[in-house]
Amino acid sequence: FLYSAYRNYFWKGCMPGADGNLCKVCIGDSEVEGARVSSRCAASHNERYYGNMGALRCLVGNPSGRSFGDVAFLEHSNLLQNIESEISGWAKGYTAIDFELLCRDGTRAAVTEWAGCNLGPIPPSTVMTRPVTVTKIYDFLMKSQESLGSKLDSEFHLFQSRKYGESDLLFKDTTQYLVHASHMSYQEVLGVSFFQLAESVFNCTPAGKVKFLIVS
Repeated sequence: FLYSAYRNYFWKGCMPGADGNLCKVCIGDSEVEGARVSSRCAASHNERYYGNMGALRCLVGNPSGRSFGDVAFLEHSNLLQNIESEISGWAKGYTAIDFELLCRDGTRAAVTEWAGCNLGPIPPSTVMTRPVTVTKIYDFLMKSQESLGSKLDSEFHLFQSRKYGESDLLFKDTTQYLVHASHMSYQEVLGVSFFQLAESVFNCTPAGKVKFLIVS
């Protein structure tokens, strides 16, 4: 089981939503007075180390140089985009050569070599609804995309979160556009590689503890 593997390998870390030693270095929302206790290790943006950008904050540390991170698990695109833009704040003074990728065969590679050095594919994010609301939600999202998705001068950015000081708020910042996927099976949405990886993990899990269930 992946959670047990991480907990046993890393003596401390920050995995929002977890517990025990995997929450030891989480800090909660350190910018909000009195929020540390309630938001610490929360699986939301209330935890400063949540998500791709949060993992990078933990890895790089704060301006005083304090950092708990030795390794971060995230999508390659988020690292490169933040370094290039410097809008998020954490990346100021850093370049791509300051980071390395850890490959599955034990070697290391430059962050630009992500295509040949990664832990595996990540399936696209999916908006899921109840069957009775599919049409209504789809129409709303398509209209929102048409009016807000690609207008750079718009006050509200549907697919970009940097101007709000965060990442991946409504959708991932790497989102280009939304497509209708109701005609696809969940195996097609997840992708063959990810589906096989997920099945292999669940096959190693004691029967009855985990069920792989996706309703499309």
